[in-house]
Amino acid sequence: MIARFALFDMLNFVTPVRRVAPALLMVVAAPVISPWPAFGIGAAAVVMSLLASNPFATDERGRLDTLYGTLPLTRRSVVAGRYLALVVLYVVVALLASIAAIVVQLNQGQAVDFRLLGEANVISVLMYAIALAVQLPFFFSLGFTRARAMTFIPSALLVGCAALASQLGILNQVDLVDRISRNLTIVWIASPVIVAAALGASIAISFEHYRRRAL
Repeated sequence: MIARFALFDMLNFVTPVRRVAPALLMVVAAPVISPWPAFGIGAAAVVMSLLASNPFATDERGRLDTLYGTLPLTRRSVVAGRYLALVVLYVVVALLASIAAIVVQLNQGQAVDFRLLGEANVISVLMYAIALAVQLPFFFSLGFTRARAMTFIPSALLVGCAALASQLGILNQVDLVDRISRNLTIVWIASPVIVAAALGASIAISFEHYRRRAL
């Protein structure tokens, strides 16, 4: 049931195509217009965190949340299925961004830096998982309209912190990419644990709030 709802959610997410096409084009174009080919991978995390509210907006427009209550569908399945759908969609978008980065590097006559692409994906997965873990409990608890601000707050905070760190010279004093490269094994081990813990806690909170919510 969870997998079926996730598939239903993904189809709703990409239909009509024109609703998501500009965001996907931006992710694919990012490595072309940026001097850093892996920039599109980071853009995938930001774009998908901004689009994570779309299924909730669709629910309210079509009163699908009320329909779910009349179907042989548990609220646990709705919560788990939506998280699964958003994770799978992110993986697809990140894969497109990675392919675009490889194509750009090959087109420029450069050797493909798979290590850099891997590090960029690790950072982006962490960013997206944290943003999703923060956003979704609010949407499940309050609905899209009342929690609309959460569409932008996580991404704005991430971008704002990065800009502030850059202005303060923190990023110059601590080379994040270099540090990750030197501790790549630790990062690869820690990242799945952090992602699983963040999403697991978020799913539990979302289910508890959604279970109590009157639809």
